[in-house]
Amino acid sequence: MRAPWETAPYGVVSLLAMLEFAARPYLELCHRFGLLLAQGKQPDPDVVKDSWTDLLKETVRLNLPVTREHITCFFEEMVKKNPTKVTFNAEGFEIKGAELPTLRVQHHVEAIYNTLRAEIGSILLRAIPKEKSQYLDEKWLTDTKIFEKSPEMVDEFHAAGRCFAYGENTACIFHLMRVVDSNFRRVADSIPGIKYDARSWQGIADNITKKMEQKYQTKTDDWKRQEPFYAAILTDIQAISRGHRNPALHELEKKYDEREATYMLTVIEGLARHVAEKL
Repeated sequence: MRAPWETAPYGVVSLLAMLEFAARPYLELCHRFGLLLAQGKQPDPDVVKDSWTDLLKETVRLNLPVTREHITCFFEEMVKKNPTKVTFNAEGFEIKGAELPTLRVQHHVEAIYNTLRAEIGSILLRAIPKEKSQYLDEKWLTDTKIFEKSPEMVDEFHAAGRCFAYGENTACIFHLMRVVDSNFRRVADSIPGIKYDARSWQGIADNITKKMEQKYQTKTDDWKRQEPFYAAILTDIQAISRGHRNPALHELEKKYDEREATYMLTVIEGLARHVAEKL
């Protein structure tokens, strides 16, 4: 069985999955051997056989090659010292009436235990707060008009969501600005006479404002129907451009906190849904 973080989306697993996969039995076996040998007793061959065979299997499950190599060396030394009574193969360790040298076994136990702790300690996992877990759901936004019209935009949302869940708020804003840019490009394409400029959204805002300020009787029927939509877009442009766009993309010293990232996730998801519904 592969480690859960190797198959989970983005390498993120639940606490339950980790508990089910935990190496506690592995550590406990080593600990029991340590206690037994510290008392100077001859290890029970049946216990050695069963326990160390299980340990060997655990190194595969946990992907611990160095620990597995230590165990293999231990087995090979026992076979060499007891060629007729100890065997080692792919199925594990077999003992038939052999007396194992206590000091050598203890030496291997200590080496294997230390290696095990070092290898497991090198696997780093990060806990994600429950309230942020929704942003790591691979299905987030995939049942919306946004995904239907622009799957790549949902991919960008997912990148922003991962950054937010990991506490990288400035990176979250950066990805969200790419989403905003894509949506405003679509808005610009829907208004005749606008040439989109990715460096600034002010041209879109100016054009919408100009059309809204025209006398009502001079407006086309199509614009009258769409004007509430463009009025909302104007509000989004003014708020996002003024407060976030330029600092997020151009000022290295600018940082964003969790409150700002939370706000922008909500606002920009709303913007993307609105554009996807209307355009």
